Amino acid sequence: MTTIFEQKEFLLSSKPVARLTGDEFSKIEGITLKEQITTFFNSIGNTAKSVFGNILLDNKAFKSDSAHGLSRAKIASFKAIPLILENGISILPMKEHKKGVISGMIGAPISIAEKEYIAVAVIRGDKNRLYVHEVTLKEKILDYSSNPVRFDLQATNQGDVAKVLQNILSAK
Repeated sequence: MTTIFEQKEFLLSSKPVARLTGDEFSKIEGITLKEQITTFFNSIGNTAKSVFGNILLDNKAFKSDSAHGLSRAKIASFKAIPLILENGISILPMKEHKKGVISGMIGAPISIAEKEYIAVAVIRGDKNRLYVHEVTLKEKILDYSSNPVRFDLQATNQGDVAKVLQNILSAK
């Protein structure tokens, strides 16, 4: 298990585990985003190794993840999910954090269109399936370090992710 200081160092100072153009999973006539991403998941065997064991990446994973909102950066970052899971670190251990829900979080730095992001994948422990992932610009996170009031993450499931990142970043 890594310390909060090691987590902070890894997320803010490590080289990106994936470098993306930002054009991944761009609109293709006659093919839905769901079809593109589930085809990608199928092409890698619908699993990726992680600190929590093999993680299921399938149609249900895409459905729950996309239900939490999609930005262009988040769409592109689906391509990096296997690398995030395989090379990322546990930033929240797998256990019951909410009543009846076992989950954990894996974080890793990535780059999209030459901008640095912190990616966090939330894994549901009942089936070891990807539940949701979020990407946040590293500069936004670093801005938080100097001014916590300005750390404003928008979207759906980002509240829990933001709390975990805030806890890591505020470590001194």
